[in-house]
Amino acid sequence: MKLEQLFKVKNNSLYRIADDSPVDLSSLEKIQIKWSEAELEDELYNEEYLAELRNRLKLLDEENRFAVLIPVVDKELKSEEQAELFINAFNHTARRIKDCVSVTGFFIPEEIQRMNFTGRFIETLSVKHSQYVYFTGDKNAESDLVIL
Repeated sequence: MKLEQLFKVKNNSLYRIADDSPVDLSSLEKIQIKWSEAELEDELYNEEYLAELRNRLKLLDEENRFAVLIPVVDKELKSEEQAELFINAFNHTARRIKDCVSVTGFFIPEEIQRMNFTGRFIETLSVKHSQYVYFTGDKNAESDLVIL
């Protein structure tokens, strides 16, 4: 199930496609997802955790609220192979929440950016989830998200 794109980016700002109204990035709920909670072991995903995440996002759907998902690197990420495991874990996460309209997009962790895997992360998720917007910046600051 592919969702239609609800947001567009222009002039480094986010807009709703339906009425071209600007979106205040600080209004987006930030949901952190620890890598270790999404992927218990290499390529062994925590389906119970991902189902709970989907339930949380479906509640946001009902409230017409939106979120940015923030992957948290809490396992070793030093090699290309580990970066691929990370990307695959969050691609799997995206598949489990594919029908959640509330997901505006994903934050790209600094570790992935430093390893020059930002493009790979976006390309992998975009194959089936072209509606997502990608962000960088300070994941802890209330309004410091930057749109890629």
